[in-house]
Amino acid sequence: MPEAPLRIAVIGGGPMGLAVAYELTRLGHRPILLEADDRLGGMAACFDFAGLQLERYYHFHCLSDSDFFAILQELNLSDQLQWRTTRMGFFCDGRLYRWGSVGAVLTFQRLPLLTRLRYLLHAARCLTIRDWHHLDELTATRWLRRWLGERGYQVLWHKLFAYKFFHYSDQISAAWIWSRIRRLAQSRRQLKETLGFLQGGSQQLIDALATAITAGGGRIALASPVRVLRPLPAGGAELTTPTGVQAFDRVISTIPLPLLAPVLRAGGVEDGLVERYAALPSVACACVVLQTRRPITANFWTNVNDARFAIPGVIEVSNLRPFTTHVTYVPFYIPAEHPDYQRPNAALIADAWACLQAINPDLTAADLLASHCSRYRYAQPVCGTQFQQTLPPLQPFPGIFTADTTAYYPEDRGISESIGYGRSLARRAIEAME
Repeated sequence: MPEAPLRIAVIGGGPMGLAVAYELTRLGHRPILLEADDRLGGMAACFDFAGLQLERYYHFHCLSDSDFFAILQELNLSDQLQWRTTRMGFFCDGRLYRWGSVGAVLTFQRLPLLTRLRYLLHAARCLTIRDWHHLDELTATRWLRRWLGERGYQVLWHKLFAYKFFHYSDQISAAWIWSRIRRLAQSRRQLKETLGFLQGGSQQLIDALATAITAGGGRIALASPVRVLRPLPAGGAELTTPTGVQAFDRVISTIPLPLLAPVLRAGGVEDGLVERYAALPSVACACVVLQTRRPITANFWTNVNDARFAIPGVIEVSNLRPFTTHVTYVPFYIPAEHPDYQRPNAALIADAWACLQAINPDLTAADLLASHCSRYRYAQPVCGTQFQQTLPPLQPFPGIFTADTTAYYPEDRGISESIGYGRSLARRAIEAME
């Protein structure tokens, strides 16, 4: 008799979960993808913003995103990827400066010439580092101070760390910040920053992956949170969702690891292991999106160093992806336990608008057309030194795999990285079955 098909569940419908399910169907399996939200995409999920299909959180693509390019080709979407030369700015103590180019750095009068040269040398050094493991022993703040000196660090980096990580600022690994610097530095053509976007936004990729999964025999269940994961002695697990209890031979979870902790605890997993999931710190994000009648600047990205605003930067996505109006993201990264995370959306929107008006004093109330605020509890993992040693096991039980964006540390969260890791995780899970 032919063997019964393996029952495989994928938990989480973000880019990694979609990639896992997609790869499983390519390998001949028929997984079910369980997503707690009413839509796919995770942090890349889209919503209707004043008539625009827009991501809840900003996304862009770099020239080094090889796993992203590969899946676009397979999905016949390569012709939908567009590239644009972008600009960067730096709003420091009430003045907007050019930033991101050698010329901009050299003419930045807020710092001594020697510090500016050290900044450029550091950026160049990030491109030449191949083995990052020695950086895993250092904190990012210590490493940056070594290169730039205290004054250089305070002007260029202190506020970015303070308003992204709060009390975690001095814990972040140098390997993590190195990977971010290198990724953007590699996305240059003729020394000019070049970033990409899909003509239909992230929704175009999400829809194509969902179509490929269902065409390959997989199933997608929205509004299906997994409330209990109970490991089975023979391998796999019983999952409890709003529709009942179902057993699976293999379970691959891609949701944030701390979010999995109560699900495992409800399934009777011993406290010591559950705590390894629960103890991983993350910073939440309240991301304001503003639609305006005119652009704020000509920049895609503007770093902010201004005592009036707890904002690390603003992202004018319409200076990358053309819209009929102008769209700007203003992220507030706040620990979920911090009182500011409980502030109402209207207060955060008001702060975001005040920041944009400070950057561009010509803006008036009539220029603000629409606003929205999205919140995500586990937006930014806190990646400390020797971070990989703090992660729980990838396969805590036979037939159960648990991973999130921290799995590909030191790279930061990214669609390309999630796709590449998700596909490799699917192959690894299948190999473990054979």
